[in-house]
Amino acid sequence: MTAPSLPVLLWRDWQPGWSLDALAALWALAYLLATTRVSGWPARRTASFLAGIGCVMLALQSGLGAFDDRMLSDHMVQHLLLLELAPLLLLGGRPAILLLRAAPRANRSGIARWFTRLRLLTRPLVCLGLFYAVVLATHLPFFYDATLRDNSLHELEHGLYLTAGLFVWWPMLDGDPIVTHRLSGLGRMGYLIATMLPMTLIGAYLYRDPTLLYPAYAAPARSLGISAVIDQQQAGAIMWVLGSCTMVAAGLWQVMAALVAEERRMQVRERAAASAVQSDRSPRR
Repeated sequence: MTAPSLPVLLWRDWQPGWSLDALAALWALAYLLATTRVSGWPARRTASFLAGIGCVMLALQSGLGAFDDRMLSDHMVQHLLLLELAPLLLLGGRPAILLLRAAPRANRSGIARWFTRLRLLTRPLVCLGLFYAVVLATHLPFFYDATLRDNSLHELEHGLYLTAGLFVWWPMLDGDPIVTHRLSGLGRMGYLIATMLPMTLIGAYLYRDPTLLYPAYAAPARSLGISAVIDQQQAGAIMWVLGSCTMVAAGLWQVMAALVAEERRMQVRERAAASAVQSDRSPRR
């Protein structure tokens, strides 16, 4: 057997699983039913959420999932889909806002209280800490090799990536439906730079290390007729370059959106102040 190219793995060697299929279908159906209860819900948000579900399925059931224990470069693409792209698309669907608006009026206060309690976990520093812990810990050689031997641990790793991705994007995308404090444009820029650091450091290390960091990939690489070290370097380049580009593109978009929103709020305040001054100056009868 020869090693397939990464683009080929996106459409070949699919391995459907009934449990993941059922869970994905339930989430998609719940979201679509909620949109029917909200008048004028934007189609782009629905498309984003459904694309996020599709991204998870692509990462876990396509050839990426079939070869993730034989090619580190394949595994790295899978990780980026679960850590970055899928969470970005899911939160882009604004599921929290949809839940609050679609819920019966009698239940909205309870849902709002639940999101208020969640703020203890969704503060920017907490989200960054969780992201750093997951990314750094799961790439330690002893843990990484263990996931390749234990399928349950491997599935737990996938869940951790998706969870960490949702948390790290939450402050950037204002995931809280009742936002009391938003990151400013400069705050988002600093947050984005901090988010990129662990991906950049690990990617650069894998790219430059001349030795095989994860010995479990040695035998599968030989069976596919490739060099495990070269495959590791490709994986590092994917994590370093592709991962950084994804975060930069999405992050800068959010930074610009925040700056535009701040400018609009400032214009509204200026108009209100000017109107108040004009009202004070107007002659009184």
